[in-house]
Amino acid sequence: MLSIIKSMCLYGLEGILIDVEVDISSGMPCWDIVGLPNASIRESKERVRTAIKNCGIELLSRKYIINLSPANIKKDGTILDLAMAVGVLSAIGIIRCANIKDTIFVGELSLEGKMKGVNGILPISIEAKKKGIQRIIVPEKNAREAAIVQGIEVIGVTNLYQVIQYLNGKIGIKTTKINLSEILQKDITQSMDFSEVKGHEGIKRALEIAAAGGHNCLLMGSPGSGKTMMAKRLPTILPDLSFEESLEITKIYSVAGILKGETLITQRPFRNPHHTISEIGLIGGGKNPKPGEISLSHYGVLFLDELLEFHKNTIEVLRGPIEDRMIHISRSGVSVSYPCNFMLVASMNPCPCRILG
Repeated sequence: MLSIIKSMCLYGLEGILIDVEVDISSGMPCWDIVGLPNASIRESKERVRTAIKNCGIELLSRKYIINLSPANIKKDGTILDLAMAVGVLSAIGIIRCANIKDTIFVGELSLEGKMKGVNGILPISIEAKKKGIQRIIVPEKNAREAAIVQGIEVIGVTNLYQVIQYLNGKIGIKTTKINLSEILQKDITQSMDFSEVKGHEGIKRALEIAAAGGHNCLLMGSPGSGKTMMAKRLPTILPDLSFEESLEITKIYSVAGILKGETLITQRPFRNPHHTISEIGLIGGGKNPKPGEISLSHYGVLFLDELLEFHKNTIEVLRGPIEDRMIHISRSGVSVSYPCNFMLVASMNPCPCRILG
């Protein structure tokens, strides 16, 4: 008994189409997942098996082999849970839908069979459309994010049993749709505005010129003179984001897992990392490279308060990204790139005692 279900994994900001191949045969009972899975994917066999059991379906003791193709690419996260569950249920004949070749399944399963939201749905939805996929089944929590991409049918589900019933044609689920023009045209109320700054005419003029040309700038003054206050209001005088820019920023935040329920980011980012931040936290990286503060500031402002308190090596790593507007991160077997077209604003005191010039 063999079934092949399509899903997707993330590689940087790009989605990679994955064929989840499930074979069930007689022999020593076991569950083996092959195809370079990481620890979270290897553990998914327990989540999938228990979720299926708690949907009222008893699995026989058989040899279950799950292959994640292409097998030469490392897979990360819990994003393949749903595809593996559908593959197992299709192989044993519980799901009898033949029209799933143009459908991808994405989502994490809880032990009781409920669907949990995952990171990176937007880049996956974008790549699915490029690959000609007609339908994507995702957790209901991620449905609106996936629906940003027009021209692909987005089905939001709440649990595994609902997926089984839907694929077998016993229930219907309404396609998730959003009104992009309404989101882009809505009036954004800023919590702060550059017009609130009183005085400092020379500094305000300098910041206006910097904003107009996208220049980096350094603010120097004694504590309490308004450096941070003006820097926080700088994004409010930058041009409005285009749809393409909003989409690119939203992809980065989606992969980083900090989208916080927003459908589309329509305001320019402002990031203010603490001076104790590490090099990896600033430029990105880790065992499975994630975006750093410079990428989270893409098309926005990166503010380094108390510049001289940052470690020298941390500041030095900004040289290349500032010039290239792109950060390339290489780790063992992984090489990803993230955009980082940001405006750098830094502040400092005139001397170590914070008072004298």
